[in-house]
Amino acid sequence: MESFFEIIFEIIFELVIEGSLELSMTKSIKVPLLLRILAALFIIGIGGGLCAVFFIAGIKNKQPLFIGVSVFLLIMIIVAFITKYREYRRK
Repeated sequence: MESFFEIIFEIIFELVIEGSLELSMTKSIKVPLLLRILAALFIIGIGGGLCAVFFIAGIKNKQPLFIGVSVFLLIMIIVAFITKYREYRRK
């Protein structure tokens, strides 16, 4: 039963993240700028928080793998954000 809840949580979390990412990168007049900014901050906060959790866990447990994963995730989040921003600017 636990795996069922994990799957449901993952689906909901993915929908929220993808929805926030698309909302933050849209140029639609129907979506207020403040809402797009809040969605972008939400995405950055989730990514930064995840990186921080891995980084802190790596330091506390003296695991360089966790530290490496957190740095990798941070780099991937930055690359994804830059890519989406460039797509947004081209439109």
